[in-house]
Amino acid sequence: MFLTKKSSAMPQRTGAIARALCRLREAQAQAPRRVRIGFIIDATGSREAGWEQAQRAQRRIFSAVAGFGAVKLRLQHFGGGELTDHGWRDDSMELAAAMAAVRCRTGLTQILPALQSFIGEDEPAAAVILVGDSFEENPDAVAGTLPFLRAGGTRIFAFFEGNDAHAEAVFRRMAEGTNGRFARLGADLPLGDLCEGVALLAAGGSRAIKQLKNERARRLLLAAPAPRKE
Repeated sequence: MFLTKKSSAMPQRTGAIARALCRLREAQAQAPRRVRIGFIIDATGSREAGWEQAQRAQRRIFSAVAGFGAVKLRLQHFGGGELTDHGWRDDSMELAAAMAAVRCRTGLTQILPALQSFIGEDEPAAAVILVGDSFEENPDAVAGTLPFLRAGGTRIFAFFEGNDAHAEAVFRRMAEGTNGRFARLGADLPLGDLCEGVALLAAGGSRAIKQLKNERARRLLLAAPAPRKE
């Protein structure tokens, strides 16, 4: 009799555990996931003249993003022929401090390895913000990464400064190939406004970006993507 009661209770306990696990999985599925935004910053010698101004804009970016509780950031910068990756961080102010210590060094760009590092991640980045003024790598190799980034839902927001026509064309191609956006930095499209807009767009969509005060930057980021050139 005792054995019979014990065996009949086991399925009840097993069923209760299964239901509890099911509820836990449902809660985890409904919990908001952190939006991931990557930064690739050119810190080569050609940017040294305007680096102090760029540093102020970049500090503003990280400070602005600190207000979005559900955003996770990854900073990469290159200079002296080396790529430095600070990994994914929850604390944007840590990255602001790291960026403040960066100094420009002469060397080739490292955009290709930076982009490759975003491919195949378990939680892909929603956006990668690229800031630079030159491109000294194989454009076809970079083009080969774009379908993989696009398949993972990662969009490149390529923000360009300077007058290098070849580099500008590659930056445009990276943005178009991932349904991202390209912009030439200037007085009416400052880096801080553009990056703040990307963070708003990635974290809250088209409704959130309405908070961005710079109307031109807002229109650019919300515009339909340009047709891809395969």
